[in-house]
Amino acid sequence: MTYLIRPMTPQDLPACLELWCDTEGVVLREESDSPEALTRFLARNPGLSFVAMDQGAMVGSILCGHDGRRAQLYHLAVRSEQRRTRCATALLEAALQALAAEGITRCNAYIRVRNLAARGFWSSAGATLRRDIDVMTLAVGTRPAGRSGIS
Repeated sequence: MTYLIRPMTPQDLPACLELWCDTEGVVLREESDSPEALTRFLARNPGLSFVAMDQGAMVGSILCGHDGRRAQLYHLAVRSEQRRTRCATALLEAALQALAAEGITRCNAYIRVRNLAARGFWSSAGATLRRDIDVMTLAVGTRPAGRSGIS
């Protein structure tokens, strides 16, 4: 199957959010996946996130950004009826080509530990599971006074 793969725009976000909500294993966070936050993300990372269109309907998407050193891939999702048609692979390749054009040589994909389907996809795409690091998250702006570690 052939898809039109094109850069994601803020106008695509309602359809993306619907897709992500309908996709098992995709976790959305209110503070980082609101339309406003996603619009800022797209503005900061122009031309790195993509959607897949089939006959005018969005059937897949990938959210991608980088910090100048490493890239992060989020929310790769394809409608269930479009899976196993290489749509996800086409989206991933578009993101990787855009990253390469910006000189980014490595990227990380975030998946839930128990999401075996996602783990299988990323392994088949050549990704390796890192076992040497853990991810730790800090909430910004909610740290108690006196806990900054700065004197």
